[in-house]
Amino acid sequence: MVRTTNRGTFSREDMLIAVDDVINKKISLRKAAANHQLNYKTLSRYVQLKGKAETEIPKTVGYQKTRLVFTEEIEVQLVEYLITASKIFHGLTMKELQVLAYELADSNNIPMPASWAENGHAGIDWARGFMNRHGKELSLRTPEATSLQRMTSFNRHNVNAFYNNLEEALKNGFTVDNIWNIDETGVTTVQSSTKQIAKKETNVWVLLWLKSEVHLSQCVVASVLVAITSPHF
Repeated sequence: MVRTTNRGTFSREDMLIAVDDVINKKISLRKAAANHQLNYKTLSRYVQLKGKAETEIPKTVGYQKTRLVFTEEIEVQLVEYLITASKIFHGLTMKELQVLAYELADSNNIPMPASWAENGHAGIDWARGFMNRHGKELSLRTPEATSLQRMTSFNRHNVNAFYNNLEEALKNGFTVDNIWNIDETGVTTVQSSTKQIAKKETNVWVLLWLKSEVHLSQCVVASVLVAITSPHF
């Protein structure tokens, strides 16, 4: 959740001056709080704290940043790893991120909550916090299933070969009405994929390993002149 308030962002010096105004200068709590842009209830609590014998106002006041398990540098490396894994069709789910975080902390002797060691994975609160901290780079996306053959065939060499062949065909007198495009789509009983962590605003794919599921293919052929044949199954 994005922070939308400035409460708890005051400095210790401002609090000390406001407390002194109330105790020594006899200024009311509400007026002293307004003068120094403080919450009067918070100021009241520190005035009571100052009034106790031999009690000093803490050196750190206001809201403090939550202690993180990993440093900012390690989290950046983890983000890069997640994006790379997604690009090579091996994106991680939230559960796998939790396991990875525990293994990373354990293998590098990084202090972590006791629950991580007990459960063998990081907590869901840490995983959600991590995603929130890096929301500009990461998001949960549902991958599109693709085959290993399609994944390995779509590369720079094959794409260049296709356009070279097309250029050669056009040079040999082929006209647009002799060029047809065929597209295939498949329907399978494989259940939908689990959401994976990937770079924000990008398409995601996952390898589809067929077992004994029913797989129906449909092909449609068309030319640039908008001539379309009947679907083929």
